[in-house]
Amino acid sequence: MIIGLTGSYCSGKDTVANYIVQNYGFIHFSLSDEIRVLMKEQNIEATRENLIKFGTQLREKNGNDVLAQSVSKKFEQDKNYCITSIRHSKEVELFKTIPNFVLINVDAPQQIRFNRMQHRKRHGDPQTLEKFIELEQKESQSLGSGQQVSLCCKMADIIFVNNSNNIKELCKKIDSLISDLKSKYHE
Repeated sequence: MIIGLTGSYCSGKDTVANYIVQNYGFIHFSLSDEIRVLMKEQNIEATRENLIKFGTQLREKNGNDVLAQSVSKKFEQDKNYCITSIRHSKEVELFKTIPNFVLINVDAPQQIRFNRMQHRKRHGDPQTLEKFIELEQKESQSLGSGQQVSLCCKMADIIFVNNSNNIKELCKKIDSLISDLKSKYHE
């Protein structure tokens, strides 16, 4: 099975992915990590803005599904994967051609996501709700090679609402999700 995770900024995608990897033995690939490797080779600092700009340029030059192509070449048969940082509709389209792929939109209300971002105190994160909203809008284009997060969310097979900051509750929801998926894909 291949689980793809997309979703809004600070919705909990990485937390969900880490839990799936640690507790179910999935192999994790991040499309953003593919960008980071290329940026490191060119001595470009991996800030959020640089990642967005570099990723857009990469898609413009090599096609909007270039990151999905790169990761999908690493898949081995009979292994389970969890893919994060899916931010373009062409990436979703490519992954959906692979058997047993399911795209999950991890979502949470905007205020909860903003509060999470403030608590994590990551360098480069917006400091105001207005800047947070502005960043989300930049990541949700509908045309071109830029990020298309909202379009990817609309293409999801499952909406997973992560509106609690209670980790035990989140883990139970993930366990239930994985159980349902295993039944569907007969794992």
